[in-house]
Amino acid sequence: MESSAAVEKRRKRETAIGRLLRQTGEFATAISRLTLLVVILTPILLASFLTVDLPIYAFDGLFGGDTALRPSNWLTRGVIIMSLAPLAAILFARKYGGDEASRAITAAWGVAAIAVFAELSYLAPALEAGDMPPVRFTVVFVAAAMAAQYVAVGVYDVARGGGKWWRAPLFAALGGNITFLLIYFPGIYWGADAPWLNWAVAGFTVQMLLAGLFLPVYALVRRRLRPKGGFGGI
Repeated sequence: MESSAAVEKRRKRETAIGRLLRQTGEFATAISRLTLLVVILTPILLASFLTVDLPIYAFDGLFGGDTALRPSNWLTRGVIIMSLAPLAAILFARKYGGDEASRAITAAWGVAAIAVFAELSYLAPALEAGDMPPVRFTVVFVAAAMAAQYVAVGVYDVARGGGKWWRAPLFAALGGNITFLLIYFPGIYWGADAPWLNWAVAGFTVQMLLAGLFLPVYALVRRRLRPKGGFGGI
């Protein structure tokens, strides 16, 4: 006991300057982590906004003459690109935890919003009616995308830890994608004379495929993205 007390007395006491330097370093490190995902995520969001009205026609031939069920009616490049955002957030959550990933998602959306408003202000004199998506579509698309990213990170944080390595990323990707579909299709097409329930089922199939394709990527990088102390994961 006396030896332990002596060791305690010999420990160097942290000065105010030392504490300030340590806290400044921790803050700078946290900001750099936040900036990292913002730099990765913001281009995905912006690319999705710019291509959200560009249909994908590659799969229309599978439905023959049934024009109502053709994927080009609802499947756009922007929707596919936006599906990558929850996957990037999952990888960040593996390394730094769900709370920090959620903060980074919020920051990325803020940066993307500023960039979009700046671009619209610049292009406003040249824009004509019909150049921009309807307000309802924009609001629903953004709400669905944001919710999907937060849910993906939340599900990953809950499911990580013990069990098979693929469980947490698969459940998180599916949770995020299902959230997007549940908001996107009813929000945009409710009351419309369109087979949007069929489109939603087809969308779910596409999102399951994307979640499956994400697993090999996760398997390749998960050992390099070992969780920071305090976070579970294998």
